[in-house]
Amino acid sequence: MHNYKFEVPEIIFGRGMLSQVGACARRLGGKKVFLVSDKGLFHAGWVDQAMRSLLDAGLEFVYYDGITPNPKDHEIEGGVREYHRHGTDVIVGLGGGSSMDAAKAIAILVSNGGRISDYEGPDRIIRPLPPLVLCPTTCGTGSDVSQFAIISDTEHLRKICIMSRCVAPDISLTDPNTLATLPDEFVGTTATDALSHAMEAFFSIASTTLTDVHAIKALRLLSSSLSNAVHERKPDDMENLARASLHAGMAFSNSMLGIVHALAHPIGGLYDANHGSINAILLPEVIRYDIPVVTEKLQELAWGLGHRANGDISAANEKIQETLDSLLEASGAPRSLRSIGVLRKDLPELARQALKDVCLVTSPREADEEDLLRILERSY
Repeated sequence: MHNYKFEVPEIIFGRGMLSQVGACARRLGGKKVFLVSDKGLFHAGWVDQAMRSLLDAGLEFVYYDGITPNPKDHEIEGGVREYHRHGTDVIVGLGGGSSMDAAKAIAILVSNGGRISDYEGPDRIIRPLPPLVLCPTTCGTGSDVSQFAIISDTEHLRKICIMSRCVAPDISLTDPNTLATLPDEFVGTTATDALSHAMEAFFSIASTTLTDVHAIKALRLLSSSLSNAVHERKPDDMENLARASLHAGMAFSNSMLGIVHALAHPIGGLYDANHGSINAILLPEVIRYDIPVVTEKLQELAWGLGHRANGDISAANEKIQETLDSLLEASGAPRSLRSIGVLRKDLPELARQALKDVCLVTSPREADEEDLLRILERSY
């Protein structure tokens, strides 16, 4: 007998759907919306489109763009002040994982008060959040459907991982058209974020039949479209990356993750480095580490990546490693920690910090500090 639960928000997906964000906010009872985004999306024109939709729905809005990559605790506090100062209600997060996680964190403090670090870990949020609509404009973070929010603690140079059903939005709205203005380098690195989400969700000890379905669907979309999306940017391939991000997000939100993210969080906290790039670097070594304890799932994973191993575990493993390397190469993501500025002297401390990360709990293979350090060394 298998017992599990599967949580997802209302999902709206399709080209041109950003025009519906105003209707979504109004349906949630909005009168004066707090719109969280970033300067890059403003210049790309997507913020203006969202604003027009809000106005067409008869809503007022306040725009907050004080968010940087790997959103910081003080940026969240600034957003909370603006939310209260203007008397806003529904929160709309438009952007990549940084803008969406910032919108979640602002919502937490608006209703619960205190500091964002007070809510680190699982199920620390007590009061309901304001209505929340999240609109992703990258193809990998999955924040628009997830029960996670990641915020940088600038005092201690680390990342805070918040886990709660409360931070999943009321509505996830994906418009693949927004990927048209995503810079080339971010197409690959955000897609590798989706790749790491799908693979870690699939191997997680908390995975279920439902999470596996979404993880495998994400992997099939990525294996068929990632290379073409990065190099040719055809609309159908870009849409497939958006779909992959959605499926991978639903998978990891319900099964959690593993060593890749347990290590990526302290690296991102210390170096303020791109999350997708860190994941791309760590993923091959972590998969090699996990393989001995997940052999019963290798056939299905190989199939998800487009191969038939015909019952041969060794052949399945070989195909998985080859395809993973090919996808990462096609993404253009960095392939070593050294290349993104990580210092070798920091590796022991990064391994120690990773031991405290909640993502380690669902890793299919247990890891101690020496194991984690070995993975970092091999990824260096």
